[in-house]
Amino acid sequence: MLIDIHRHYSRDEGDLERYMERAASIGVEKVGMSTCGPLFGQFDNEGVVRARALYPEQIIGFGYVRLGIDGPETVDHLHALGFEALKMIIPRVAYDDRSLLPIYQRAEALGMPCNIHCGILGRLRGEAGHDVAMSRMRPVTLDLPLRYCPDLKILMPHLGQPWYEEAWMMLATWDNLYWDLSSVILKRSTAFLRELLLGWGEEVWERVSRRLCFCSDTSDPVMMRDAYEKLLDAMDADDELRASVWHGAAERLMAVE
Repeated sequence: MLIDIHRHYSRDEGDLERYMERAASIGVEKVGMSTCGPLFGQFDNEGVVRARALYPEQIIGFGYVRLGIDGPETVDHLHALGFEALKMIIPRVAYDDRSLLPIYQRAEALGMPCNIHCGILGRLRGEAGHDVAMSRMRPVTLDLPLRYCPDLKILMPHLGQPWYEEAWMMLATWDNLYWDLSSVILKRSTAFLRELLLGWGEEVWERVSRRLCFCSDTSDPVMMRDAYEKLLDAMDADDELRASVWHGAAERLMAVE
């Protein structure tokens, strides 16, 4: 069984159907689906609602919240629509700006985990008029929601690329911070990642690895499964860790069995 906890819904014709077919071929039973709107070439939240109507048993909905624009009432609205979790990216202020705390607190109260983009972000489609700054999305800026919302679970994608050490320190510090290797696992060598992940010692790796989640993001799910498998082999992962990566960590993130 696999859970693909971080997937985007592109506006490209047939994207959803192609993805679901490829995902099914490797045993993906659940997918955490989010969309961040036309700026990313994706549908909006209503697109995820429509996708869930087509695949109600497979899709876990991550509703997009525009930090610095939306308020905590948006969290309530998305929850009422049936979204189980939230997606956040390109905030108008840094993730640790205290004006955002009511949003994090509302998500915590409703039991909605947050997938919060961390790391580099390239030029977007039609970016003119949008306030984008990568410095607002560094891993350390997750300190505010993690520190003040101890029951809020956060997924940090991309291992904070390129701020890997910063991301790793955050993971070693906060037990409610989960992570995935989207993008970075396709850009850096297995040897580089192995050295990075073991750099703080076996004890830290053992703790942090239990929160590593499988995901495809915008890549082919079969290719991502193979990339994760290659890294797990290099890490000498046992069956328990593999099961955790393929589905267990995502189940703990979402508080489901």
